[in-house]
Amino acid sequence: MVRKRQSNRRRPDRREQLRGAAASSWALIRAALPFAFLAVVALGLPYLTFQAYVHTVSSSYFALKHVEVRGHDRVGQDQILAAAQIVVGMNVFSVDTSRSEAVISGLDFVKAVRVERRLPDRVEVRIEEYVPAALLVEDGYTVIDAEGKGFLKLAAGAPLGALIDLPLISGLTRADLASERSVVLLGHALEVARIYDEMGLGQLQKLSQVHVDAVMGVSLVTEETGTEVRLGWGRYGERLERLRVVQSTLIRRGMDADYVLVDQDGDLGRVAVGRRPEPGSGDGGGVRATP
Repeated sequence: MVRKRQSNRRRPDRREQLRGAAASSWALIRAALPFAFLAVVALGLPYLTFQAYVHTVSSSYFALKHVEVRGHDRVGQDQILAAAQIVVGMNVFSVDTSRSEAVISGLDFVKAVRVERRLPDRVEVRIEEYVPAALLVEDGYTVIDAEGKGFLKLAAGAPLGALIDLPLISGLTRADLASERSVVLLGHALEVARIYDEMGLGQLQKLSQVHVDAVMGVSLVTEETGTEVRLGWGRYGERLERLRVVQSTLIRRGMDADYVLVDQDGDLGRVAVGRRPEPGSGDGGGVRATP
């Protein structure tokens, strides 16, 4: 049996339909608002960041006014700043600290460096320099520090400046310093040069050269007279004290010696002093003395 549709069913009027459509639209808008906000932020944040960056790098508040360089002695401040391209007036954020450290580290005598910004308008450069202790003689010179580190190569004939007063070390090359044994030998030479200076022996005879030999040990050559002093190995303070007595005696007597041998391990009191024979003259004038 078919049921007839009721003819009195109420249909929504036009006003209700419009209200329903409006409610649906607002619901969609409210649902979309968070996503729209995120889109605005995503698009606007890079722009705002860029504008903040432009303001920062162009603001006079961050203009570099003070550059402090500390720890440098042999390397000039102008040379350091020119290498690092640090200029008063530039924006402090334009100072590339990593690049500046890398460039400054390549300058002669620079052992370590640290470059730091101090906001708003200051940069600090802290330098640690190598301290030259001697010149290693080969086909030129290698400047070495007290730890035996060869840090600067100089060509033969290059001006030495203040380095000319450093003792010369022979018997090794820069390549030899790669071996542990050679570093030990170099340590002996540096120790002798240090003790010689600390004892004031340079006031009697200035030290010119220290020679190291894996078999014979350490020898010295004085500058004024060219006297060769053989020390052997170890007990350098005692050996150099014997040398002081010999040098004082020779100076007092107005005499020179070609060699002084203080390498007798069994008895350091036995010192040989003499002159080498002239060509064709037979034996030399060597004598053994116990000053």
